[in-house]
Amino acid sequence: MLRSALLLLLLSMASLAQAKDVSAKQVGVEYARQNLDKAEAEHKDNLRRVSDSEKYFADAQKRLADDRQNAAVSKKKLDEAKAKYERAQQLLDEAWKQP
Repeated sequence: MLRSALLLLLLSMASLAQAKDVSAKQVGVEYARQNLDKAEAEHKDNLRRVSDSEKYFADAQKRLADDRQNAAVSKKKLDEAKAKYERAQQLLDEAWKQP
């Protein structure tokens, strides 16, 4: 009987040790799962930011191209207006010089 009780005690202690080991592993798995969730959320957020930045960059490139085109058109208008002004000024100067 004593032998049976001792055997039963050893088995229950082994069972407790195994339960503690399983519990520790469950905690480890939960901790790793939380880290995985955080990493997935961070990665998803970074992918969204990349997408937003790419859209912003594409829009900025389009605006830049439009601005460059507008600047070229306005430069041409400026050159034409400047030439007309200089010609008009020249004609006025000539008119003042005539007797």
